[in-house]
Amino acid sequence: MAVQNYIHFNDSGADCAKVTLAQQVGDAFKTALAHHLATGDAVLTMADIEKEMRELLRQVGAQALSQFLSSALGTPVAEMACACGGTLHYQRRRAATITTVFGKITYERAYYAGCACGRGKAPLDETYGLAPGAMSSGLAALLGLAGIEFGFDESRAWLQAFLLFDVSENTVRSETQTLGALQAEQETGWIEQSQDEDYLQARLRDPAPVPPRLYGSLDAAKVRIEPRPKAGKKPEKQDDWRDMKVG
Repeated sequence: MAVQNYIHFNDSGADCAKVTLAQQVGDAFKTALAHHLATGDAVLTMADIEKEMRELLRQVGAQALSQFLSSALGTPVAEMACACGGTLHYQRRRAATITTVFGKITYERAYYAGCACGRGKAPLDETYGLAPGAMSSGLAALLGLAGIEFGFDESRAWLQAFLLFDVSENTVRSETQTLGALQAEQETGWIEQSQDEDYLQARLRDPAPVPPRLYGSLDAAKVRIEPRPKAGKKPEKQDDWRDMKVG
């Protein structure tokens, strides 16, 4: 049931005020369902309808995100400063494709080049942390979380059911490893700060807002100790290990 064939979005303010996007989606589904039943096909189940509606909303999201990125920064300026200290000149609107939580999208953004250093620049990509051919930060976070929770092959099937498009096992592995490296880098910084007396004193003078909820965990590990007599045990049965509690 190709519901997208029955939906048309209005750009005029008056029409949009009268007909909301939700109403358009609902009307499109009624029209598509009537056509589906008229052809003699089997009656759709609630699960079928939910899946069709999710797929339609995914496509709407992809189109909307593409349009937003293509117009986000407005009219390009003629030139701008380069990181090297030179000047970059506007070249043209250049297309780029990324993979997002809505699937692959293509957008156009202003591209600058012409500096003596030879480097180019797309301000939109820098503003939103985009890299042509790569994942959006939102999708990368989801892939990393799935890769942490499940095996990479299992993550792929789990993600496909939720995102409604396929992501390769290697992509899940790559994004999970990248997320792990970023987490390790952040924790290294925390460790260094915990040993920095100037940082700790400054933090005491200007404490950050207290979070509404704090989490803690307790664990224990076996550590070897010097043998010591224990009541009721023979010397060869003396304990050489103790639990070390860790918080």
